[in-house]
Amino acid sequence: MSRVVVVGAGLSGLSAACHLVADGHEVTVFERESTPGGRNGVLRTEGFTFDTGPTVLTMPGLLAAPLERIGASLDSLRLKRLDPGYRGHFADGSILDVRDSVPAMTREIAERCSAADADAFGEFVTWLEDLHDVEVPNFIARNFDSPLDLLSRPRAAARLIRLGGFARLGPAIRRRFRDERLVRLFTFQAMYAGLAPDDALALYAVITYMDSIGGVFFPADGMHAVPRLLADSLTSAGATILYDTTVDAILTDSLGKVAG
Repeated sequence: MSRVVVVGAGLSGLSAACHLVADGHEVTVFERESTPGGRNGVLRTEGFTFDTGPTVLTMPGLLAAPLERIGASLDSLRLKRLDPGYRGHFADGSILDVRDSVPAMTREIAERCSAADADAFGEFVTWLEDLHDVEVPNFIARNFDSPLDLLSRPRAAARLIRLGGFARLGPAIRRRFRDERLVRLFTFQAMYAGLAPDDALALYAVITYMDSIGGVFFPADGMHAVPRLLADSLTSAGATILYDTTVDAILTDSLGKVAG
């Protein structure tokens, strides 16, 4: 068993620490603040509590995975799927809700847009699911050390091409829906990656799947409950977390490797 130091008790540092503990390492996490979370922080003042970072949770399975490796679970978060997950307000004063199930969203589109767009929604969901199924295991959940690594999954790349993943996102959605409000509702997610929807590749629709289809969740005790759960589970599993501890430098040897 080796000793490993993780710098920072943000979500990524805590998740990495979970995997390291599960692999049998002796793990110490250094955190300069007095609480875990990093950008997923909390502010308590005058009797009120505010989450200072993320406000909702998507893809809870990504959080469940490192916890399960150290014998913990999401149960204590008491996650609630929000309905609506989003509420879109448009310049004409109209509103569209992103509902918590495919049948509910189909009804929303039929009532507020058109029957034709409601009919198109089912095929749209299937397309998003197909994009998710090919992108996550083959590209998103993998490390790429070189552009040549992209060639290691030729069948997945070919499937992504057949799904139209390398076309433009905006036009790909407009081909499916007549109502421009739906186009906006299902393409704005590309801006999370800093891209205008009409410039982004259609493969970015996988982000739309993550929230509009996969769901938007909220922990009963607020978003800061997420890093607290990770930190508490880590200490229970044997890791050490040192708060109020600043790392001033990382020492390396002549080859650039971290010194032991």
